[in-house]
Amino acid sequence: MASAKKTIKVIAIIALIVVPVTLIYFLATAKWVHEPLPYLGNSVKDASGKEIHHSVEDIHLWNQFGKKVTLDSLKNKIIVANIFFASCPDVCPEMNKQVQVIAEKYSEFPNVAFLSVSIDPERDSVKALYAYSRKYNPKIKNWWFCTGNKSEIYDWVLNDILLANELRGENFIHDDKVVIIDKQRHIRSILATRPPEDTPDNRRNSVKLGLIKNINDDIDNLLYEYRQQELDK
Repeated sequence: MASAKKTIKVIAIIALIVVPVTLIYFLATAKWVHEPLPYLGNSVKDASGKEIHHSVEDIHLWNQFGKKVTLDSLKNKIIVANIFFASCPDVCPEMNKQVQVIAEKYSEFPNVAFLSVSIDPERDSVKALYAYSRKYNPKIKNWWFCTGNKSEIYDWVLNDILLANELRGENFIHDDKVVIIDKQRHIRSILATRPPEDTPDNRRNSVKLGLIKNINDDIDNLLYEYRQQELDK
């Protein structure tokens, strides 16, 4: 009986090791298949009956190098946006590590930009954001950590990129998602970067890898869409 219990215990331990590793390998090698992305947010119809999709308004920001950043300055780029604040102790570092992995893949893509916007601009100065950005891969050329006017940022986050749609006092309930915005400023995807809080420790890495793959897939879906448009001309 003792021998049988020992055997079962060994099998259970092996399963705990092998299953996550197998899942990670499967996710890493899974073949990408193009799937058209939806348009998110409220849509309206014009007088002719044409559907007008929700679009993201321009915003004036300053990045970690003190340079002005607007959506107009990112024209003809797919934008991957998220919100954070530099003093955030756990959610933001984990989220931005995930964003770093994704940004590294597209660091040489001239038509993709990453925009991390502080929701605490009063403390997150250009200098503070430069120091914060050094915690991540400084070789990524198309990832900007931005600050700006607080009321403008809050309005943009709530009404334009559709994140953190609840308020508690004057502070956002934190949001760990990324928003993928197409070249016409339509929101095409909103995706989580962090595993749910109840995810077992032995599954967190495989779940995080799956979340990265979801974001990579949707960026690739948009890139495919634009390549197809070029071929159809």
